[in-house]
Amino acid sequence: MTKCILIFKEIEKCVDLLKVFEERSIIISQSILIKPNDDKINNEQEQILLNLRSNLYKIENIENNRILNPKLDREIRQKGMKNWLMPFGFLAGLSFSNMTNLTTFSFLNLNAFGESLVGGLLGLGSGYIGSFFASGSINLNRSKEIRPLLNANKDGKWLILLEDQNGYELPWNLIKESEPLDIIFLEG
Repeated sequence: MTKCILIFKEIEKCVDLLKVFEERSIIISQSILIKPNDDKINNEQEQILLNLRSNLYKIENIENNRILNPKLDREIRQKGMKNWLMPFGFLAGLSFSNMTNLTTFSFLNLNAFGESLVGGLLGLGSGYIGSFFASGSINLNRSKEIRPLLNANKDGKWLILLEDQNGYELPWNLIKESEPLDIIFLEG
């Protein structure tokens, strides 16, 4: 799948391109209009945004876009990993305590069940901590690709993220006719 981001100076060109896609029923897997910071949007542009509503594309801030915000992407990955590492850690801790019959917490006067439960809780905590390290260890190396996009967005430029659907190619002739300032391709 091809993912690309188009950079526009005016919202009108973005709207025109998205309307052409909608009128011609062009198949696109994902189409997101990313607006600049709110302090860079004037009243006229705000009115245009209010009139733009379609099921074919979304309107987002750059902070809410997982592809362009590595911090948000890491948080989402961490939550997903936590959901399976914590139960796995609990079961591993419980099993280890039962298999070894260690009395590590004998000073707490716990029976065998209590020892196993504490072992499971320690495994649960280990799974939680592991989710942070595992999600942080994935490096997507997108900083070189994303930096110009973040700078353009801060300067008041409008971005359109397009992703083609399997078996279909993006309509490059229409994209070039819309005269974007730049087209940036994202890997993966």
